[in-house]
Amino acid sequence: MKKIMIVSLLMIVVMLSGCNGETDDGKVLQIDFAEAGYGRAWLENTADAFMEENPDVEVELNGNPNMTQNAGPRIESGRDLPDLFFLLDTNWQRWATRGYLEPLGDLYEREVEPDVTFLEKMNDGIQDFGLINDEYYSVPWNDGVTGLVYNHGMFEEYGWEVPETVDELEALTDQIKEEGSGIKPFTWPGQAASYWNFPVLGWWAQYEGLEGIETFMEFDSPEVYQQEGRLKALQVFETLIGDQSNSTDGVNGLVHTQAQMQFINGFAAMMPNGIWLETEMASAMPDDFDMRMMQLPVIEGAEEPMINNTMAGDFIIVPEGANEKELAKEFLLFMATDEALIQYTKDTGTPRPFNYDPTQIEGLSTFVDSALDIWKNSENLYFISKNPMYFANNVNFFPASGAPYGDIYLGDETAQSAFEKDYVYVQERWDQFQRDAGLTE
Repeated sequence: MKKIMIVSLLMIVVMLSGCNGETDDGKVLQIDFAEAGYGRAWLENTADAFMEENPDVEVELNGNPNMTQNAGPRIESGRDLPDLFFLLDTNWQRWATRGYLEPLGDLYEREVEPDVTFLEKMNDGIQDFGLINDEYYSVPWNDGVTGLVYNHGMFEEYGWEVPETVDELEALTDQIKEEGSGIKPFTWPGQAASYWNFPVLGWWAQYEGLEGIETFMEFDSPEVYQQEGRLKALQVFETLIGDQSNSTDGVNGLVHTQAQMQFINGFAAMMPNGIWLETEMASAMPDDFDMRMMQLPVIEGAEEPMINNTMAGDFIIVPEGANEKELAKEFLLFMATDEALIQYTKDTGTPRPFNYDPTQIEGLSTFVDSALDIWKNSENLYFISKNPMYFANNVNFFPASGAPYGDIYLGDETAQSAFEKDYVYVQERWDQFQRDAGLTE
């Protein structure tokens, strides 16, 4: 009986030592991450390199496609917390303002390389991403390239020119239908119609310029919803997709993977998507399939024609109750080194929003190369707001509908009516939104 009790006590000691982030051999860094389109090889390789530099550290990885949805209850309860969460775009700001996240200001002040701090290593347009109430609480995970992906092999076969303007894009849709032997201009996921945000928000930003988007994201008054660029961009979508013959049959019922399968199987020449497409569909993509990312065709009246809508919103946080907060920050600092950044792009085909040159990496696919050229040569657009009404999701790009694309496709809305509905919706609720956000009494 005494032997059993001794063994039981030893087991408890071992369990407790694991719970506080340490083992007999050193420290344990627990990372929980959303294992989605980018896979996990990138994080395994980063962890291996970090452990090689820190032999007393063991990095444990826990990936799950539903990690983002499951993280909130864990963060708010303070139970079963990792040292780092890598999560997809969601409202981390409310966790920060409620004290659930570790402040990261000291990380942002540390040097990644001589005379270059973590903050200075980041791209200029995203340096305020993790800042709220004068403190940093998160780090941007991915950068991105989004817009229109096209079947380059198909374009070559039929002699179709890649459009440089929206007018040329509209003319191309007719050409594809006339010459493409049943090929449709577009496929897209009607069950995730916000994929059209990738080009539509880009057209909006082209028309208004980056300063116009910054003004919109301040949400100083309902009048920001009167920006003409919002309407112009929706009208481009309406011209392209309001004509149902421009989309594959039954597109409104497709989820994103179904639409992507239609695209790689040659049913459509183009689709709205992002740089992650190749990694996400690697197991299903034919070896000879040749796709490229299109520089977003320029809308008439563009203030800033070379825009890349990054849609960068995925993030990394350290829970306030984490066991190894200092070690977590060291890992984030390591991830910002050139070596780690280059390895990340090799493994994912995607850049991170830091100052390095991924276009110099050899061996990437022609698709990734085309996207990285856009990322390097465009004004990269980051949607960042510090307004509490935005974190509460009371105000966003299309507040009345969430995304009006399906309604416009079906003919239930027009670009004009969707534009007007957003303005009326926000104007009628503005005072309440401000009260709810604590901006007024």
